[in-house]
Amino acid sequence: MFPQKTILIVPLNWGIGHASRCIPIVHALLEMNQRVVLAADGAPLALLRSTFPDLPWLYFPSHEPHYGKGKSVVAPLLAQAPALLWQLISDHRKVEQLVKECGADAVISDNRFGAYSSKVPSVFITHQVHLHLPKGMGWATQAAKFVNNLVASRYSNCWIPDFGDERSLAGDLSHPPFKHLPTKYIGPLSRFATIEDHLEPEVVDLLVMLSGPEPQRSIFEKEVLKQLDDFKGTVVIARAVPQGKPLSDVAKNVYLFNHIGDERLKRLILGAKTIVARAGYSTIMDLVALQRTALLVPTPGQSEQEYLGSRLGKKGYFLFAEQHNFDLRSAPMAGLATAAFPSFAPNLLRDCLAQWLALG
Repeated sequence: MFPQKTILIVPLNWGIGHASRCIPIVHALLEMNQRVVLAADGAPLALLRSTFPDLPWLYFPSHEPHYGKGKSVVAPLLAQAPALLWQLISDHRKVEQLVKECGADAVISDNRFGAYSSKVPSVFITHQVHLHLPKGMGWATQAAKFVNNLVASRYSNCWIPDFGDERSLAGDLSHPPFKHLPTKYIGPLSRFATIEDHLEPEVVDLLVMLSGPEPQRSIFEKEVLKQLDDFKGTVVIARAVPQGKPLSDVAKNVYLFNHIGDERLKRLILGAKTIVARAGYSTIMDLVALQRTALLVPTPGQSEQEYLGSRLGKKGYFLFAEQHNFDLRSAPMAGLATAAFPSFAPNLLRDCLAQWLALG
């Protein structure tokens, strides 16, 4: 048994994916008798608090980027660059304050660039060791690489939620590892890994899993609802907005939920005849953990999702469609994968945590 330490967990607030993949890490730390403090705001905080209602938490304000309504995100991102840079600086200052406030012995940041401490060991979790920039920003590749490496160097360690071998899900995004920073591949992470395996599947004809930043999340939701006018089967839409407003009535066969608890969502994923989802990495890891395929529709302009959707489609794991030509009539084809998914390896995470805690 390891001496108890206080670990501050800080996920990025760009959708709920970064918070969801912190869930298995928190479970593992608690099993190792560690004290965990959550630090977030908005939907990520709502998700983590609903999953761990007894854990202490701290409010950590964030800037959530807006990607614009068009396919190109170059102009919106450039316009927000000063705000994002200031967020990085303010995040670092805030983390130092929170470390002192809760007596943290270490910080684990899921892709939140500025969430490192100069006072205690800090871990950076990312699957994007190598960034894929949006179309039209190729000129900034070297600058982005420099900034990514510079920011990561502020941390003590990097953990990559992927396999380090041919089973890799993230491909070129996560390989090769950082050269200037102690880095470990801890295997894919899924919030469903700690939920009982023998759940009764909840059978529905179509499950739509929305996620990601606005306004594209809402744009895609409206497109899905429009295409459901002639859909006869039972549809469940997981909106991924835990703090969303009350929902308006829709067709009798369509059920919208601002948030679905992990246990029920697992039953729905296992039982859905067809699944449509964003190509976010956390969503992909959840689907692979449950050995379920889907029609992946990347958020427009998010080149990381476009790369993942295309790459995993070519490997035979998923179908892939861009949002501008998305058609629900092609979704039933996503019933079966043409290739076997790699199995998860939870011992990679446990071994990494054990070594890290032992080092102090």
